[in-house]
Amino acid sequence: MTNIEWIFLDLGWTLVDETRAHRARLRGVCERVRGYGMRHSVDELIRLCEQAATNFAPSPFRAMLARLDLTEDQRHAIESAARYAKERELMYPGVPEMLETLSRKFRLGVIANQSEGTEKRLSDWGIRDRFSVVLASAELGISKPDSRIFGAAVSRAGCTPDGILMVGDRLDSDVGPAKSRGCLTMRVLQGFSRFQTPRRAAEIPDLTISSIRELQGIRSAMRLRPGRCGLAPL
Repeated sequence: MTNIEWIFLDLGWTLVDETRAHRARLRGVCERVRGYGMRHSVDELIRLCEQAATNFAPSPFRAMLARLDLTEDQRHAIESAARYAKERELMYPGVPEMLETLSRKFRLGVIANQSEGTEKRLSDWGIRDRFSVVLASAELGISKPDSRIFGAAVSRAGCTPDGILMVGDRLDSDVGPAKSRGCLTMRVLQGFSRFQTPRRAAEIPDLTISSIRELQGIRSAMRLRPGRCGLAPL
């Protein structure tokens, strides 16, 4: 029986629905390219972002811009002007209740590529106190898919890697590097990366769920037994 002690979660497209934020950003892109004599719809740009993520582009937004008939200067100008609107992010329905249920049985943590202020955003959403560890790229200076961020999680959790389940939406940034550190993995089919297919065995998740709310049934899905371990200093 697998002895899972910790569940670490990604934020974007995992706990947090980025749809409104991306659509607002892409509306700005549409307005800018009209000034260059081109017409694109938000839905068209969304599809290009999804295609880019499916092809494992590190930044679907930048890869989408590269598909447009723009000069390099125009792309740079659009990228600088088209701000990602974090204030438009929303938690997926049921996330607070799910985290409250899971926190009774497991230690919870965050591993996410995020700009500064991640802990404040978690507090604003009312879920910061559910997490014993928050590892964000801006504060750590390490970004996924660099597996060192998962090594830091193992160290901070104070347990063996096979006592950790990593949950995220990307095969390349969440599943692959977490598995390389010996963690169990769960993929959630949400967001731009939901159409990715594994390129190698190392990217095949141990479990896949269609929405993050399904994580609440994890014990019955994997016959998991919650364990106990102490926090280790960073």
